[in-house]
Amino acid sequence: MIKPSSGLLTAENIIPAALLLLGLSGVLTIASSQSGAEQPLYLVMRQLTFLVFGMSLFFILSGIRFRTMTRISPLLFGLFWGLLLLLPFFGTKINGMRGWFKLGSFSFQPSEAGRPFFLLALVVILCAVQPGMKRFLLSGLLTFFWLLPIAVQPDFGMILVYAVTFFILLYLSGTQWKYLTMLGTGAVCSALFVLWRYPYVAKRFTGFLFPEQDPLGSGWHIRQFQFAVARGGWTGSKMGGAVWSNAYLPYSYNDSAGAALLETLGLLGAVIPLILFCLLLLALYTLAQKEDLRDSAKLFIAGTAVFFAVQMLIHMGINLALLPPSGLVLPFISYGGSSLAGFCMMAGMALSASKDKQSTDF
Repeated sequence: MIKPSSGLLTAENIIPAALLLLGLSGVLTIASSQSGAEQPLYLVMRQLTFLVFGMSLFFILSGIRFRTMTRISPLLFGLFWGLLLLLPFFGTKINGMRGWFKLGSFSFQPSEAGRPFFLLALVVILCAVQPGMKRFLLSGLLTFFWLLPIAVQPDFGMILVYAVTFFILLYLSGTQWKYLTMLGTGAVCSALFVLWRYPYVAKRFTGFLFPEQDPLGSGWHIRQFQFAVARGGWTGSKMGGAVWSNAYLPYSYNDSAGAALLETLGLLGAVIPLILFCLLLLALYTLAQKEDLRDSAKLFIAGTAVFFAVQMLIHMGINLALLPPSGLVLPFISYGGSSLAGFCMMAGMALSASKDKQSTDF
């Protein structure tokens, strides 16, 4: 069992080590997926820069008092929500989704970078208001207004991650089942509306269920995931040998990073990043169990673990052809500065929260 605050193998030490090693695993995955590109080191060097930047944010935020961040949570939430609202007017469309701001050669995705501040604002409401209809409505409205501009982009994969995390946090914070049932019913109705309103989403489901019926259309992504994973086998194709990731796997450095990882390392080699993920989640769980922490600190740490686990499971479910295709990154592994910064900031804030004891007055 990981100890929370004594010795070398503590939760506080394991978290930054796991983040760094997962980030380096991502750099190697990107290098493998780009080994056949005209500039094989271009994305690799950029990801290394993102990793240094993300780890810097992690250490900076871990040193800021969590109470200070909770006090300014409305400002932080409002800042990134404002950026989300500006995307339809000034954002750049990539892969049919207007979710980025273009800054020279860099792109910035507010829905990725802003997730720690959404979580912070949500935790503040859940801990400040007594359980009941009022808290359910306030937290629901906060989540609805945050997700509305993301739906306009549209980014349904990101909405799924936020929605599942919101549901789990409501459960962890003691929300009554009647409210959870109401939320689940609303989610099902919303999903049915999306399937009706956006035919391409429905095609992804039919392509997932029957990929052989349209292998060059709606079933294309599923087949490529299957081929890449099958080619990796148990031991992988090693660095430079990931042919499918370089030639056929769509966005192998980003949305398909899990399949690229499996093709490169195989099922046995992929156990190493999996262990690192598990150690990270176990360390966060250990911190959240500290009895002398304030409720808001415990819930934020738990929410961080939930965000990591939900996105990792959905991404790998998609890349293992167990879920319909959707554009989601694999935390710390996929290419992208916004996602890496967002995850690192969240982990840094969780580490700061682990010091927010009930007896501390600041």
